[in-house]
Amino acid sequence: MNQIKDIIASARQILQNMPDPMYIISPDNQILWMNDTFKNQFGSDVHHWSSALEQLIFSNKEDLVHTIVHRNDGFTMEVQRKLVPIINDGGAVMAYTSILKEYQKSKDEQYAMFNIVADNTSDVIVLVDNREMFRYVSPSIVRLLGCTSEKYVGTNAFEHIHPEDIDFVKKAHYQAVQTKTPINLEYRLVHENGSTVYVETSVKPVLDSLGNLNYIVGVVRDITTRKQTEQLLENILESVNAAVWSTDKDFTYYNYCSESIEKISGIPRNKMINNPIRLHEHIHPEDNAMMIGEMKPLLDKGIPANKMVRYIHHENQTKWVNLLVQPYQNHEGKVERLDGMLLDITEKKQAELALEESEQRYKSLFEYNLDGVFSIDLYGNFVDANQTFEQITGIQMESLTDRCFIGLIYDEDHISVYHVLSEVMQRKEPRDVECRISRAANGVQRIVSITFVPILLSGELNGVHGIVKDITERKQEEKELILSEERYKTLQQSINRFSNDLVNVMKVSELENRLIDEVKNVLPVSYVSIEEITRAQESFLENSGEAWMKIAEKEQLVYLRITFQKPLLKVEQEWLETAVHYVSLLYDNLQLIEDLMQRVEKMVSDNQTPKWMLRLLFRLSEKERASLSSDLHDSVLQDLIIWYRKLESLRSSSPFSTETKEELIQIEEGLLDAVYQIRITCNELRPPFLLKMGLVESLKSLFSYARMFSNYEIEFQSEDLQHPLNEDQILGLYRIVQELLNNANKHSKAEKVTMSLSCHKEHFHFSYMDDGVGVDLSTLKEGTFKHMGIAGIENRVLSLDGEVELYSAPQEGLQMGIYIPYSKKQKGDYYGNIVG
Repeated sequence: MNQIKDIIASARQILQNMPDPMYIISPDNQILWMNDTFKNQFGSDVHHWSSALEQLIFSNKEDLVHTIVHRNDGFTMEVQRKLVPIINDGGAVMAYTSILKEYQKSKDEQYAMFNIVADNTSDVIVLVDNREMFRYVSPSIVRLLGCTSEKYVGTNAFEHIHPEDIDFVKKAHYQAVQTKTPINLEYRLVHENGSTVYVETSVKPVLDSLGNLNYIVGVVRDITTRKQTEQLLENILESVNAAVWSTDKDFTYYNYCSESIEKISGIPRNKMINNPIRLHEHIHPEDNAMMIGEMKPLLDKGIPANKMVRYIHHENQTKWVNLLVQPYQNHEGKVERLDGMLLDITEKKQAELALEESEQRYKSLFEYNLDGVFSIDLYGNFVDANQTFEQITGIQMESLTDRCFIGLIYDEDHISVYHVLSEVMQRKEPRDVECRISRAANGVQRIVSITFVPILLSGELNGVHGIVKDITERKQEEKELILSEERYKTLQQSINRFSNDLVNVMKVSELENRLIDEVKNVLPVSYVSIEEITRAQESFLENSGEAWMKIAEKEQLVYLRITFQKPLLKVEQEWLETAVHYVSLLYDNLQLIEDLMQRVEKMVSDNQTPKWMLRLLFRLSEKERASLSSDLHDSVLQDLIIWYRKLESLRSSSPFSTETKEELIQIEEGLLDAVYQIRITCNELRPPFLLKMGLVESLKSLFSYARMFSNYEIEFQSEDLQHPLNEDQILGLYRIVQELLNNANKHSKAEKVTMSLSCHKEHFHFSYMDDGVGVDLSTLKEGTFKHMGIAGIENRVLSLDGEVELYSAPQEGLQMGIYIPYSKKQKGDYYGNIVG
């Protein structure tokens, strides 16, 4: 035995630090020694060993034995024991050395074990080759995506990924291939039934002996339920204004971070998801120092921390947050991660600060506050009040004690005040309300603003403070402001209407009456009139006690005289000045127009129509024709063309019955006729290119068009005009020819019409002759001439400083000669600028 002990002693130093569990047993099954590894894994007390381990240790009949045993930490392992005999000098077995090794399976056993694991695990195991094709997909794919693995083997690995995630997954896949490092990613797959499946995949490159990529192994786990739970959590956090996060112990990366953290911290989530330390950027410097100096040591020790910190989102804007951090410790007591929650308590903190400030100033508020301050108990009865409150209500404090607060309020305001007061008591937060006091000092109705502040003792509501501000004057000013705004709108509408009406006023008397009526309707007046006074009387107006406002100056001064019922508002005074200013601008012009009209009427009654007036009238007529032609062409004509094309397109592209198609074609033809007729009308109103083409070419174009519709022959001769015609001459002669052709169509019954245009010494000569029925000029009255248009022709020629020679007799046709002097500046041409 002593020899065995010596052998053990000599071998202990070598065997003690062996990594495998070892022990020495005597031939009679007594344990002589065991190393520390054996003791750590299985313990040193025989009674605590499992039966499998006891049988393995005390069996010295076989050299190689393996079984499954229980370790000291509760885990099981499959071991193989190697038994080595210790021989003495005589060749006898003195003891046995036993070495326990973890059993290593053969490749067939490993492959069989892999199949068992792959076929029965809930996760999906996939093998992707370097061409991005599936080489292996475990059977659990059926539970994940609803199809057997055979459908996926040999297909592209990205075909079944949700379209929106393909680019992201490909980029991550290429990163793993290029860096040859494992990665984890989350994305969506498309289920066989079309639904979306959220998965988490661990991707690991498999390299060959030369370090080249051979395969990609992926372990895919269904996290749809987790994602739905996370979304539910996000909704809950959003509603309670909180955020949840989880990081490693060193705060270097997030395991989880809710979307709501951005709203609380003020930092975009995508900017801090991979850099959690950025969460400190917006924390108040004092609180940041506290977190580093106080919270971190606690967390490193595994002690939870609950602190209130301030986030500074913007300058002068602070958000209060309750920060709760719970360290997670492993079985060895070491901190592995930090789980935390941010709870926004800004409103609560602000209320607490307001309440604290209110309590600190309680005494000064009551004794020296310029506003009324009172206190009521939980039943609404007065407890205390300051002197200002007594002054507002007119009631002494002695009379207020134990009196109900609601009794001071107008009956109509009871419900609103009671509702606000109930909210203050229930929520324990200050509230404001405006109301009327039924009994006020001096019997004057008072409108007040009351701020109710809860009185808290040890967190329990003990009563309510009330801060009363007399806002009677402010409310009266607001009311007056509203009335002023309404009055301003009324006056603005009135002045707009008045200015628009003045456009249609054509006489001075109408202008004066319109001003008087508007002043009576708008302003508070008892008397309004228009007065004419001498300059000598003007100096006495200021002392008359009435308002006199000058409108115009004629032989005498024209004034607006007003007697007011009450002083005018500022906006009313501005309205009156504006109205009088408008009338003053128009008054002189209307006076000049009336004088001019009287002169014109006298000249017309004396048959002395001036040529400049005729020229002005014809120019106005031409301007109106051009405007009407432009309006017809640019609006009505274009709309008809658009509708015609739409109808044509509809008929061509849509199936219709034969009868309907025929009706549509008739409508198209009707639209074309209307387009054609409007074009003719536009041409007649304002002949295109008349001034550009010149009179001769324009007349030739007119005759070509007239020949298509007339039943007589037209012959026209012209010479090269050596003197140019001005615009009035071109338009005048063109209109005269139009009128002559119109007469030939309606009255003459001619078979041939002959016209010519030539230049003589000092004038243009235009002649007209037809072989129609003619007319006895001696028997015609002036009205007939006007009916035939001859008077209009004569007036046009007169306006051009020309002369007309006319000859006609029954059955001898009509002959007309027109002589117009060459172009020169004509008297009265400045009137052309009025209409030009």
